[in-house]
Amino acid sequence: MEASKQFSFRLPEALVERVEHCAHEIRQHGLDVTRADVVRLLLKHALDATQCKTSLLLKSPSARRSSHRGRQ
Repeated sequence: MEASKQFSFRLPEALVERVEHCAHEIRQHGLDVTRADVVRLLLKHALDATQCKTSLLLKSPSARRSSHRGRQ
């Protein structure tokens, strides 16, 4: 088993609600997950998906949508 380190941080209520919603969705598929499990899963997915590229991390979804509108 991989060694782990504890992180402690605060999240805005809206983000906590999104994490809770995600946990609820995962539980609907029969998996018993904690909020911490979901945060770890989401964090790993975000890191894998972005590869920590600043351009992907710092752009808002609305900015990405509007930047694609001019392309055709």
